[in-house]
Amino acid sequence: METKKDFINQINETIAKHGLNNYNQFNIFRTMFKMTEEKHLHSRFIAFLLNPQGTHGRGTKFLELFLEELEMPNFRLDGVTVVPDEVGKSELDNIDILIQNKHDDAIIIENKIFAGDSNKLELDSEKMGDADPNRFQLPRYYNKATAKGLKVVYILYLTIDGRPPSSYDDFLPCVKDLLIRKEHLKHIQQWLTRCISELVDDSDLKRAIVQYKQASLEFLNDIQLAKDLKTITAANLDEGYNFWVNKEIEGVNHAELVLAQFIHVKWHTVHDFFSNLRERIGSTFGVEVFEIENKQITALTHRNIKTRISLSFRKNDVLYYVSNDRVGFSIGMVKESKSKEDYTLMLDNRYANFDFSDKEVFDLINPSSSNDLIDKIVLECQAFVYKRKLKIGANKDFNSQKCVR
Repeated sequence: METKKDFINQINETIAKHGLNNYNQFNIFRTMFKMTEEKHLHSRFIAFLLNPQGTHGRGTKFLELFLEELEMPNFRLDGVTVVPDEVGKSELDNIDILIQNKHDDAIIIENKIFAGDSNKLELDSEKMGDADPNRFQLPRYYNKATAKGLKVVYILYLTIDGRPPSSYDDFLPCVKDLLIRKEHLKHIQQWLTRCISELVDDSDLKRAIVQYKQASLEFLNDIQLAKDLKTITAANLDEGYNFWVNKEIEGVNHAELVLAQFIHVKWHTVHDFFSNLRERIGSTFGVEVFEIENKQITALTHRNIKTRISLSFRKNDVLYYVSNDRVGFSIGMVKESKSKEDYTLMLDNRYANFDFSDKEVFDLINPSSSNDLIDKIVLECQAFVYKRKLKIGANKDFNSQKCVR
């Protein structure tokens, strides 16, 4: 009973901290965009404010506040251009935001909310000595900019929580020295507040920034709220199951609003699982594992659509997939016509479509349970890929023998 009471108290304290009962007021950005749109919403709106040629009419003022707030001093502001801009709306070399001045000084901004880094890790161990210097995303952007004669003075890695980029330890020192890590929820929110303070009179521009600030704040709080609820649940799996699944809600304030957050708890559980599985498969096989699309996770967790979620990677010139669908987890080869030997089901059909009403699936909210499952899947993947490699090798030997005259 005390454990249940403690769980309820933690839930109530968390929803009070995040002001859950104040959510869902009208906001034009929430109406018009998916708040997960890093490229088409967040990067473009930030780039619009930073651009001295923008129709906001404030010249370099917003950019000056940005450089000051995010601690990037001594960047010369004469002849500044920002890409993407309002007209072209296109990135340059896939860089989220590129700022440069007439002296060819440049700032690279990589805006991360949910997406992982676009690293190219398809390298066999024996080839690591000749590793492609562009295999990591931020060094690749740095090299592309310097190849065009730009002097990169800062690389801003903008995330929710200030985390480092993946494979950071493998970056060259020249890239590490330029890297600055900042947080949306803290630094961008503070910068937006300062931009709003610059606009004394009411205007469409001021209202737009206020609306974006509020929408992004609620969105980022949604993320942090879901993560906090996930953490509390992970430490109290039995009580969490009774609350979220069995709807034992006595003592929980704004219980219906809280229960509605379970779709986000599930989303982060599935997202974290596949992100960690992707990383483990990549490091185990020394390959690039292609990212899943977040919309697949959203369809499964938010709309209860029994969709298939897959990771794919290429090893020894064979394209493999690891997926979860209505029959659970499986691994196979991507090919037009498959025999029974070209794929295999794993884990006795458990974990089908991540049905959180199943206690075993629910327990994946706990990172320890999730990592245990990843260990089992990776072992089965190793066995399958090794078996395919032996078969392919045997077929090659057989075919070469047939050619002997």
